[in-house]
Amino acid sequence: MRRATVVLGLLVCGLLAACVWLWRELDEERALSSTLRARLDTVQKLATARTAVETAPALAATLPAAAPATSPASPATGVTAPAPQHVTGTQEEWNAYRRRMMNDPRYREAQREQNRLSLALRRANLIRLLGLTPEQADAVIDLQIDHEWQREEFMTDVANEEQRQQRQQRAEAQDAELRTKLQTMLGQEKTARLERYMETRQSRMQVDNFRGQLSATNMLRDDQVEPLIEALHAERSKMRQELQDYRDTLNWDGQATETWRSYGERQTELMKTMHAGMHSAAMSILSASQLQELDATLERELQRHMAQQRMQQIQSKIDRANPAASPN
Repeated sequence: MRRATVVLGLLVCGLLAACVWLWRELDEERALSSTLRARLDTVQKLATARTAVETAPALAATLPAAAPATSPASPATGVTAPAPQHVTGTQEEWNAYRRRMMNDPRYREAQREQNRLSLALRRANLIRLLGLTPEQADAVIDLQIDHEWQREEFMTDVANEEQRQQRQQRAEAQDAELRTKLQTMLGQEKTARLERYMETRQSRMQVDNFRGQLSATNMLRDDQVEPLIEALHAERSKMRQELQDYRDTLNWDGQATETWRSYGERQTELMKTMHAGMHSAAMSILSASQLQELDATLERELQRHMAQQRMQQIQSKIDRANPAASPN
């Protein structure tokens, strides 16, 4: 009896020791898991931020915000303008990082595949709307990807208006080179249709998003889609030209804080005018209920734009009050 009690006691002690050991192992595993999860979250946030930077021009469905000073103006992407100086350092670091990564053939090919996937809807539209073959659509997408990469290779800060004009001329030369390649591949007629598609794609994406917001009883008919795209594009083109004309009257040398503020205020005014023009142009295309939904969509876009402007103004004030915290 005593022997059994002793044996049982030893077993209990052994089990307790095993439990303690296993509990410590579990704590260590939990700590390791937490560390790995934190690292994964960090990587995902960085990847998300980089993806947002890369895909933002393709996803913009409304008037694009003024681009950084490192972005040349392009007929394909619309008006650009210098950005606040407090973001220049970050942009430089990002451009340098991109150049290093793009020098690696493995990364370059992975980036190409990612870009192809992100442009899948454009590819489908080239086939469906422009009558391109799948092979032609693939070739066009690759040419456009190469064109954007070519632009990135000379994305550097400009110190004065002369350098900005030189970079603009180089960008225009690259646009002409792309146009020549497309005409050789597609012919003049399809190239013209492609250029028109690229010019109107922001309005097309805006209409696509608008269609997704409508209820089943308010859905756009097929015969409403293209006229609405053309109507919105006409107003957007008018606004872009007026904004470009105003931009050319401003002085962007130096910090240009006040210049940037004036530009933002003018952009907001022109955006309101553009939305009013879109409302008037859509009246003959949409039903009363559809027009009401469009007005609500445009108002949300304006509020988002104004909120972004306020955030940039606050950020600029904070940077001026605390220069040590600025990325520069």
